[in-house]
Parts: sequence; structure tokens; C-alpha cells
Amino acid sequence: MVPFFHRSESGLSCRLGMIKEWKNDGMDLNMGCGVGMPLSFLCLALLLFQLSSFNCKGHQFQERALPANFQFTHFLYNATIYENSAARTYANSKVKMGISLTDPSWDVKYRIISGDDDSFFKAEEVSLGDFCFLRIRTKGGNSAILNREIQNHYSLVVKAAIKGDAVEAWTKVNIQVLDMNDLRPLFSPTTYSVTIPENTPLRTSIAQVTATDADIGSNGEFYYYFKDRVDIFAVHPTSGIVSISGKLNYDERSQYDLEVLAVDRGMKLYGNNGVSSTAKLVIHIDRFNEHAPILSIVSHIPSLMDIDPIYAIITADDLDDGVNGEIESVSIVAGDPLEQFHLVRTGLGSREYRIKLAKTVNWEDIPYGYNLTLQAKDKGTPQKFSAVRIVHIKNLQENENRISFAEDAYEVQVNEFAPPGVVVVAVKLKPEPQNVKYNLGETEDAQYFSINPHTGLITTTQHIRILEREYFILEVMSNVSEMKVQVVIKVEDANDHTPEFLQLSYETSINESMPIGSSVLVVTATDNDQGENGYVTYSIRSLNPLPFVINQFTGVISTSELLDFESSPRSYRFFVRASDWGSPYRRENEVNVTVYVENVNDNKPLFEKVDCRGVISREFPVGEQITTVSAIDVDELELVKYRIVSGNELGFFDLNSDSGVLFLSKTLDSANPKDGCFTLQITATDGENIADPMFLNISLVHGKPPTKDYSCRETGVAKRLAEKLLKMVKVNNKPKMEDLFLDLYSINRQSPQFDKSFPSEIAIKEDLPTGSTIVKIPASDADSSFNGKVIYAISDGNVDSCFNIEMETGWLTVLMPMDRELTDKYILNITIYDLGSPPNSAWRLMTIHIQDANDNKPHFLLESYSVSIPEDTVIGTEIVQIEARDEDLAHNSEIIYTLLTHTPQFAINATTGMVYVTGLLDRESIANCTLKVEARDQADSGPQLYSVVDLVIVFVDVNDNAPRFVPSSYFVRVLEDMPVSAVVTWLEAHDPDLGLGGQVRYSLGNDYNGKFEIDRINGVVRLSKELDFEKQQFYNLTIHVKDKGRPISLSSASFIEIKVVDVNENLYAPQFLEFAKMASVKENAPVGTSVLQVTAKDGDGERDGQIRYSIRDGSGLGRFTVNENTGVINTADVLDRETTSSYWLTVYATDYGVVPLFSSIEIYIEIEDINDNAPICSQPIYHPSIMENSPKDVPIVQIQAYDPDSSSSDKMTFRITSGNPQNFFTINPKTGLIMSTSRKLDREQQAEHVLESCPLVGCDGPYKIAGNSSSEEQNSHYY
Repeated sequence: MVPFFHRSESGLSCRLGMIKEWKNDGMDLNMGCGVGMPLSFLCLALLLFQLSSFNCKGHQFQERALPANFQFTHFLYNATIYENSAARTYANSKVKMGISLTDPSWDVKYRIISGDDDSFFKAEEVSLGDFCFLRIRTKGGNSAILNREIQNHYSLVVKAAIKGDAVEAWTKVNIQVLDMNDLRPLFSPTTYSVTIPENTPLRTSIAQVTATDADIGSNGEFYYYFKDRVDIFAVHPTSGIVSISGKLNYDERSQYDLEVLAVDRGMKLYGNNGVSSTAKLVIHIDRFNEHAPILSIVSHIPSLMDIDPIYAIITADDLDDGVNGEIESVSIVAGDPLEQFHLVRTGLGSREYRIKLAKTVNWEDIPYGYNLTLQAKDKGTPQKFSAVRIVHIKNLQENENRISFAEDAYEVQVNEFAPPGVVVVAVKLKPEPQNVKYNLGETEDAQYFSINPHTGLITTTQHIRILEREYFILEVMSNVSEMKVQVVIKVEDANDHTPEFLQLSYETSINESMPIGSSVLVVTATDNDQGENGYVTYSIRSLNPLPFVINQFTGVISTSELLDFESSPRSYRFFVRASDWGSPYRRENEVNVTVYVENVNDNKPLFEKVDCRGVISREFPVGEQITTVSAIDVDELELVKYRIVSGNELGFFDLNSDSGVLFLSKTLDSANPKDGCFTLQITATDGENIADPMFLNISLVHGKPPTKDYSCRETGVAKRLAEKLLKMVKVNNKPKMEDLFLDLYSINRQSPQFDKSFPSEIAIKEDLPTGSTIVKIPASDADSSFNGKVIYAISDGNVDSCFNIEMETGWLTVLMPMDRELTDKYILNITIYDLGSPPNSAWRLMTIHIQDANDNKPHFLLESYSVSIPEDTVIGTEIVQIEARDEDLAHNSEIIYTLLTHTPQFAINATTGMVYVTGLLDRESIANCTLKVEARDQADSGPQLYSVVDLVIVFVDVNDNAPRFVPSSYFVRVLEDMPVSAVVTWLEAHDPDLGLGGQVRYSLGNDYNGKFEIDRINGVVRLSKELDFEKQQFYNLTIHVKDKGRPISLSSASFIEIKVVDVNENLYAPQFLEFAKMASVKENAPVGTSVLQVTAKDGDGERDGQIRYSIRDGSGLGRFTVNENTGVINTADVLDRETTSSYWLTVYATDYGVVPLFSSIEIYIEIEDINDNAPICSQPIYHPSIMENSPKDVPIVQIQAYDPDSSSSDKMTFRITSGNPQNFFTINPKTGLIMSTSRKLDREQQAEHVLESCPLVGCDGPYKIAGNSSSEEQNSHYY
């Protein structure tokens, strides 16, 4: 449904449609408009305003605020209060402390719960407008008072409660106790005493007095000053440092008893004189004496590397001024009878001397050094001599402090193949003295090595491999130090060992019955090398096939074929080879192995004849031989035993077990064999094996048998045995080829040879870097393997250890730096070796010529040059000659001189080194100058080398300058309460002239009626009268300075600009009579309407007491303004009570002090209501319904309306303005309830009635709100 409007005679009205549902809380609304009515935006806006008013303005439907809103505006407040405050003094807070009264009926009470153990404070509540202030004050009747120095902070916990309600709120109030100037400064200690010499320079701080004030801030500030005027001393007003401001003279006064006062600045502001503490300062003056020179000695232990060693540095000082303080000389007065030392002054006028050698010293004759006695004398009159000082000059050979070996211990490796002459390591001292010599200690291993005494290079003297050592330990010493260093040389394993068998030969026996794979023998060889050089594998070397194999890793020999003693050799002889895995070649060794084959009874006996048949007579005599059986065993013709296995159960026969002869053992008369025949089964055995049985059939006959022979079948065993024996004889008698083999390759037949291209002479430059390769030595050896491996060494001629040859490759390299200026030619003995046993060798000589390189820079004859010349020296005058030398050759030694320092006053002759004047000199501009002079060689190739020396030129003064103030003008700031006699500033004038021309005197051009004064000699400007910022803020003093030159005195002038700094005299902050005020203004008041006036008072005078007002906080910022001069608060914007009913303002009153002080007041402004708003209906359209024919006074709908103006909410009336010509309806003018009248409604005549109802306020003019109501038929019985 859409609301719509139409214009009626009573004004703007809303037409109401049917109300479907209505709740009396005014929150849940369904709205609609008659269909087909035109849309009005104004009606929609009116509806939105109405809903907003219901929700936001707290209409009669709004519920009462809950106590849950009862809480302090902050959880923590900060407030301040001064110490020593009187009873009922309130603490000040920059923010409002308290609770907003969301319910006007609340009666809030405050109480301090904790934090006030001494019961200093009380909490009070003050309600103003919608806020209940929390005010904390000091209690009355309490004898104790707040003391910041005892406790400066209180943390109070405050509880708020609503009277008659259980709701509570809590907050914390931190109260800071502010300082009052209630304490005076105190000295600690109260007495001071110092002693100073009478020549103590001006401005020197000689003492400091110290006082403290327990107050803080400006209350704790104070000034120091002397009780009585003292011109010769000054005390700093704030630091208490006492300094000298005048010339001391012991003869005039030897002691000063001074009183120093501490003045509290705060008390002075309050009108008190401020003197609160006094300290006594006693200053003792020592008599001025002419001082003898004082020698300071710094011993210096030179390095043996120093060309011109310095043994001590002596400084001569004299405390006198002028000529009396100048040193004439320092001399050696004893301890040097041979005059071997002298003192060298470092420069003209310098006070530093150096002890150097004048002659060569034989330190071996002076083992304990020298004790030189020194004495200095000044140029004063009369001349003064210093106390003698003794300087001990140590023997340089005892100097161990700076010299040490480059390493604490050396650990190096050398190849095991290394021949004599191989480089091991270079041992060095650092720094290395010039004449150092190295030697090997007498240790067991020293015989195998040699050391170059000059370079520390250690080389081998023997073949390392023949020594069979894993490491060597050497001890190296030097002639300039008792220190020793240990050199551990570990031998780097090389393949120099041949595997060695544990036995010279191996023999073993095996039986012929061993199966294939059976272990026969284990051979073992060891190799003393390490790693793969010592890893051994095995192999069998034989020209004949063998029934054996060997495990290459374990050396286990095992059978590879079946053996037969009867048909194979009775023994095997062969070689086992052991090989290592070394490089560059393998080393091998062989051992003879003999294996004997033992016979095993592995054949059974065989009968020569079997299946024999024969006859025997019954009359055959007992004991007679019948026949012989024969069996053969091929195993070494073992003896055979015979026996009858069967057929002789009756015992007629007897068989000789050894011979095989069969006898008749008893008569055959009674014999009755089966079928007339004896069948004997005979066998033979060798003790282990049994022959196959043979059968002997004997037929029994009567009478003499026709024959005695037996017929048998031949087995041929005898023939086979004969053939086998013949073959075995042939095998065992065959010659062994291994016995005829000779190792022709293991002999070292050839010696190594140099190639024809061997360079007998070469030339290299001396600056060739270390590690550079020079040439590769060509050599070879015709042998093979290790016998043909060539290694290299330098046997002789490498006197400076400059060269090294790589042992295996033959590359000749630079080992140490060369110096042509020391050695320009080397003749090296190059020796080559092979690795055979024994090794062969050869040698050749090589000459190496060292060519010059530009490696020496020019060196000056003196460490530095100095000369003194008057500043008016004529241009062109030669003043000094610089000279340098260069040890190189040709162009490398030619020198050109150049002035590196850019100066128009001097130049140098490039060839001769003569320095001459080229410009005007001025000592005042430059008292002396140091020129850098370069000497550069003229090398054709590579960088040119150079050296630089200092030339110090000292200018002699001519008096020609007036004194000048430094700085040229002065600007100082002085506090207006600075005590009288305080130092304002120190003047300083500089006159570059010397003597009287440099002595100055000061004076003031104006002193402003004696407010300032100046010390003529020292230039100290003091305050002589008190200052007042309010009277005069600036002073400009003219100052003069004049020297004492003769015949003409020169002078200059300047000024001192003194700015007086205002001291904060603002003692009192502005104070309002009330902490808060309340005011009201009508909401239709025009902008600029005066609301109220606030007034604060300030106890200070002048600007410090003038007040300006401002609004800095509060909800009314921007709505109100305050006149900063009068404190009148005016409206600054249109007010609307219906939007904001009240405002809070925080108004500040601030004075115009240097440090402004302020206070604030809280202002509550209530906006008074006027009837400036028309009543508003809760809904623009209603859709009620009613039964036709309803009786009188039936309620139909109640029109809800409200007026935002609080003064008009109870003056609203209702009436029906249109749509009720027949008076079917009536409305209660007070409640807005529409009811039926006595007129009967008839749906058939009129199904809908459109009424306009208007709430209005009779006293506020023609404001009306129209609402529409209608009735329509819902069924046959209802409209």
C-alpha cells in the first residue's frame, strides 16, 4: 500500500486506508493506501519522520532507562593538588569526573574505598544538569598536611551508588601532589678547600660547590654567587663551578677565604631575599717557581728489520712561559763512553728527541745493553737543568717481544718417494730480522734434513723411502731468539713397498681323493703401504695347466679338478703372484708353492685269473700245495690278504692268507662233495677294499689225475698296472718350466737421462711472483714401471731458497721472492732419480740470471727535512736541497723530484731537488708549512715507484697585525634575575703577533650607567647591577681591544649584544569562583545571543594577571563561542531542543605569563523548548472495519499522534475534518478514538467511508495532522 496526500481546507491531510493490524507500542506497522491514488513523496517523508520520532525521541511508548547505564565516564581520572593545601581544598582535573545521569531520579553518592590510608581526602557529589560531578577535597580538622617530598602520588578507588538501589560503579582517581617552594637549597659539604699554582691559566675550573633543593621544577632552581665581591674568581650561577678570572700572585696574596651563597630563585620571586645556605671556599695559592725541564722517556724496542732503529723517544717539557720554557738541548751525559749513540731532534723547535745509533754496536760484547744518562737544559736565565734520567738500551738479540715464528707448530707432508733436495717447508720468524739465521736442533731426525740458515727452508738429505718412517720431528731455532718451534713432517704414503709373503715358499700335501673346490693352502702377503698402495690381490703363474685355482682376494688355493695319485704327477710346483693396487704402477712379488699328492687306497684288489677249474685225487696227500691264487692292488702294490668265502665248510682246504697258496688240510677219503666237485669262492682284501670273489672248481677223482694244472680266465690286471706305472714315471720325470723362468723386467738396467733440450742458462725478472713456473726440465728413463719413473730435485745452488722443482713433473717454480740487488745469478744443480731399487740418478747444472725489475722505490737520505726562514724572505732564495737514492738500474734508478703540496710560495728543481721561494710569505697566515716532496723513478715499463718525505718550513714572525675579537661579535642571553657580579661573558681577542705585539688590553665603550664592567687584562664582562626585563630587554655594549706593540699600538672594536631573558614571575593561575555553572537559552534564540558570562581572577599583576577565555572541550564546541576578553558566552549556531536538549562546555581561563597558567570551569547549558513542531500521526492511513447496523459507541479505530515539543504533548485534541457529513462516526477529542454513532450503517447504501481526522494543538496555531479511516465489506454481514 502506498500513502498519498490531498489538500483539505484545514491544511495538509493524509487519507487513511484500512488498518489490517495495530499494536499499541507503535513499532510494528503495516501501511497502505487506496488503490489508484497518486503517490506523494511528502507523505512518505512525513511517515519516515514520524517513525524516527517514535524510535529516537523517547515518546510515551519509550521504556524507562535501566541502571545498566550507571557508570563513570572514565575508568581512570588524573587530578592534581598542591602540597600544604588548606582544609577543604579541591583537587583539579582536566576532565569531568563523575557519572552521566541518564535517569533524573538517580540520587548518586560517592565514597573513597581505598588508597587514602592517611585520610587526607573526602569525595563529594555535586549534580548539575544531567551530570553528577565527583569532587575530591582535603578533609577539615586533619592535623596532617600533604607533603610532596614524603608522598607525591595517591591512587584512590572511588565507589558510586544510587541511593535506595543496589547498583554500584567504580573508578580510580590518581592524585598527583604538586610541589610548592617550601624548601631551601642546602650545601653538601659546607666547606671546600683547593690548592692551585699561581700561574694557573684564566678560565681554569678549580673547584665546584654543590647544593641541592628538594623542591622540583622552578621551585628547585637556585643561583650561586659570592657573598663579597671577588674579581679574581668567578662562580657559575647554576653549575657552581669556580674558575679563575684574574691573574694570581702569590706574593700579593697566598690564600682566599670566600663565602658562596645559594639563592632560591622562587623565594626571590615571592619577595624574599632568597639567601638560604652558605658554603665556605678556601683557595690556597702556591708560589710560582721557575721550572727546570722535565724529561719524559718512552722506551722503544726496535725491530731487527729496522734500518735506522730508534731506541727511545724523549720529550722535554718546561712549565715556564716564553724563553724560560724553551728547551735548548737534551744530552747523553753518561753511559756512552764510545759515543755510539746520539739524540736527534725531530724538528726545529720540537721538544721531542730520538735516541739512535751513531756507530755500529757489537752487541755480543754488550750482552746486557747500555744504561744511558740523559739531561736537558732550557734557554732561561739563569739556565735550569733537568733531573737526570736513565734509559736502558736493550740488547737487540734479547728482544723476544715482537718476534715469533709464523706458526706455533708446523705440520707438513713429504712424499715417500722424495729424494735428497726436495723442499719440505719454510720456517719463518715474523717480523723477520735482517741478520736472522736458522738451525736445526740436535734431534734424532735432524740428520735426514737440512735447513737454509738464511731463509729457513727445510729440505731432505736422504731418500725418504729407505728410512721406513711414518713421520719425523724437527726442532728449529734462530740466532736472534731462544724461541723454538717444532716441525712435524708426516710421510705421505707412496707405492714404494712390494707385497711380501709371510713365507719364502709354501709346501703342502693333499690326498688324491679331495673333491673339487677343496682348500689346499692359504698364501698371505702384506704390503706396508697405505690405502690402495697396500691393497693386495693374488694370482697363480704357471706355464702348465694346474688342477688348482686361487681366490684373488683371500689367497686361498683350492682344487679345480679331481686328482689321481696313480695317473697324475706326484707333486705340483707353481708360483703365486701378489700384486698391490698402487699408482703410478703396481708392485708385484711371487712365491714358490709345492703341492704333494698323497696316495689314497681307493682301488680294490683284482684277481689276475678267475673262474679256475681243476681236479684232485682222493689220494692227494694232506699238506700238499694244490694251486695258487693271485690278486693285485694298484695302490702302491699294497699287500693283499686272501680268504675262502664259501665251499670249504668241511675244512678240506687251507688257503694261505698272505701267499694265496691253497693246501689240502685233511684227507679226501671220506669226501663226498656235491656232484663230485668242490666249488670254492675266494676273495682278496687290501685291508680296506674287498676284491670281487673268484670261483675255484675242484673235481674229485680216484687215482692219479691226468694233470695238475688248473685252467683259468685271464683278467689282464697285470698289464694295466704296468702301463699305469710307466705313465706315472714319465709324468714325474718331466722337467718343470717354472724352474727355467727368469724375471728379466724387474732389474733397474737404465739410468734416467736429461733431454738434449735441457736449458743450461735462462734469464728471469726478479719480480716474478712466487708460485710462477719458470721451465720444465725434460728427462726420461728407458726402464719400465718404477724403474723408469723419473723424479726431480735441486741438489745444490739454491742458496736463497728462491726456487723449487716439482718432484714428479719437473717444473721449476719460484718459491721465494728474488732480489737482484742481493743476488743476480744462481747456478742450480738439477738432479734426477728413478724409483728403482737401488735408484739410479743423473745431474746437470743450470744457470739462472736475475734481471732487474723496478722493485725498489727511491729512499731519502733523511727521514724528514726542516728549515727556518723569515717571513720576508726574497723570492728566488734557495732554502734547502732534498736528496734521494734508488738501488735499481738504468731508468729504474733515475729520480725526478716533485712538490705534491700545492703552494704558490715554493717550488723544487726536478733534477737537483733544490727547494726555493716563489711567492710572498706571511707567518700570520701560515706560521709554518709542511710540504710533501715526492721522489719518483723513471721506469720504462710497469708502474713507477716513488717515496714521499715531509719538508717542514718554519716562518719567523714580523709584528704587523692588530688584535681581533674571536668571535668578531658577541651575543649572550642573560636571565633578568642573574645575581650581581655574575660573569656575563668572556671576551677573547687574538693577536697573531708574538711578544708585546701579541699582548692585549680590553675596555668598554659604554656601560649603561654602571650595569656592566670589564676586566682590562682578562676580558671578563660582569653584571654590576640588577637587570629588569620589563624595563629594558636589550643592551648593546661597545668593546675595544688594544695590543702593546711598539712603536705603534694597534687596536680594534666590536660589540656585545645582550638579550635579557624574562624570568617567569607568573605565580598564580586564574581562578573561577565556581567549578561549574548552569545556564539556559531558548531554542529559537538567534545566533549571537548572550547566554552567560564567566569570570576568573588572577593574583598576578601586569601581563601575568591578564586573562583570556576559550572553549576547548564539551559537546557544545562549535555551537557556542566565548569572548576571550570578557568571558561572555554566545550562541554560534541555530539550536533545536528536539535534536539536542542540553550542552556541556569546558571554558578555560589562561593568563599571559611567560609560562601561561590556566584553570577551567564546566558550563551546563539547557535548551528551553518552544512550540515549533506540529503533531504527527503514528500512521498516515488506517484501514478499520465495522459491522453494518452496529450500535452506538462501538470503537472502530484509535488515532495515535504525538508532538515533539515537550510543552505541547498534553495539549493535543482530535477532530474529524471531512468524510462524515451524516455523522455516522464520532471521535474523542482527547484520546482520538473513533466510534459509531446512533446513525445506522448500511453497507448496501455505502460500503466505504473515507474520513479525515486531524490532531491539533489549540494553543500553538493551525498545525493539523490528518488520518484516513474507512470501512468496507468483508463479507455479507460486514462493512
